[in-house]
Amino acid sequence: MDFRVEVGNKEAGTIPYESLPAFTYLFRELGFDVQPDTENHKVHLSSALHGKRIILSSDQDIKHNTFRKNLLERKVLEYIQTFLSACGVKVILMDEKKESERADFHVYLSLFEIPVIKEPILELIHNSKSSNKKLLDIFHYECTKTGTKFKSNEVVRGTNNPFINIQIMYPVIADEDFWEKFGEKYAMSITIGILARFQESSPLSVLSLVPIEFFSNMFVHSENTGLNLEPVMQKEKRLPGKKRFLLKKPTSIKRNEAEVFLDYHIFIEELEERNKIKLIGNLHIKNIGTEILRNPVICLRSTPSESIKISGQILPPNVAETLGVMKNEETKGWRYMNDEWFEEMEKGETWICPIQSKNINPRQTESLTNLQISVLQPVDNSNIRVEAFVFFKEQNLEISSSNQISLLLTKKQ
Repeated sequence: MDFRVEVGNKEAGTIPYESLPAFTYLFRELGFDVQPDTENHKVHLSSALHGKRIILSSDQDIKHNTFRKNLLERKVLEYIQTFLSACGVKVILMDEKKESERADFHVYLSLFEIPVIKEPILELIHNSKSSNKKLLDIFHYECTKTGTKFKSNEVVRGTNNPFINIQIMYPVIADEDFWEKFGEKYAMSITIGILARFQESSPLSVLSLVPIEFFSNMFVHSENTGLNLEPVMQKEKRLPGKKRFLLKKPTSIKRNEAEVFLDYHIFIEELEERNKIKLIGNLHIKNIGTEILRNPVICLRSTPSESIKISGQILPPNVAETLGVMKNEETKGWRYMNDEWFEEMEKGETWICPIQSKNINPRQTESLTNLQISVLQPVDNSNIRVEAFVFFKEQNLEISSSNQISLLLTKKQ
């Protein structure tokens, strides 16, 4: 039984039910909120920032200024909103302050084009509850990369709500060149700084902020996952011949693999002349690979061959074919593989195959049940052994059983 994995309102794939505890523990360590729903056979993941409320707004405390670039300022805020929303945050873009009391974080931004400066300056103003070392380090690093001078100041305000106030000043540049040279970089830098502020204490939880496709190798994907792999910011119509950049579907490793094992019970009947020994058991074939295994052929090898008889719910070839014709339907079960099966058994090998074509799906177990092994001539101080082998001709696969039947008969003193 598989469980569907949902991220937000999108289906990402499935996982085996037996992996659910380990899956839950792993993704909680990665910062996800994990909610298994056993009744509906699904598990829901939410990012570490799911449910957080962040408000983005222009700094209204600054009065009208001829150097202020309101339209570009708004564009930077819109891009920050897009980046944060993709991480599961509820982002409110607004001009008023009335929502700030109910927010987990508030970001104020002001943007100025200053004729007298030669290099851009970013000044970060914050209160004691809004910043941490990681946030300040991130802003300093990002500003260094963009050639921006960084200033940081802590202030005391009459509010307990965490906030940052960002003022960016840059040299004169054409508006159409601003975004490529500065705007996109500042939007990304501010977003990274905000993420660092929420993630410092749990560094691994940052993995919960990346698209779920990052973990795609962990899931079995259905054709319709509902995931949009196109860039979030791309809104223009696709032109003929334009390349599409989609995530490459992960390459799955195909494995033909199986596990074979025996379980059995020993029955000893005490008689006057000698003890009668009989074993009843089952042979199990479990598909532990990723591909369907078809038409298993079983070989039971016994030693010493002259003192062992193997029987059970196994039909001779001619009887199996007759039953199949008489019933006019699929005949399930097992038969001896060759017409000379009795002679083969006397030589110590018993070959068995399905009456009809048999497929073993991944994680499925097929069993040859009610095997009866009789010891015909018990000999003192002899070692009786039965081994099992399974062959899949189509997959060129041979597996020996992980255990064997072994009896050591000793002489009474």
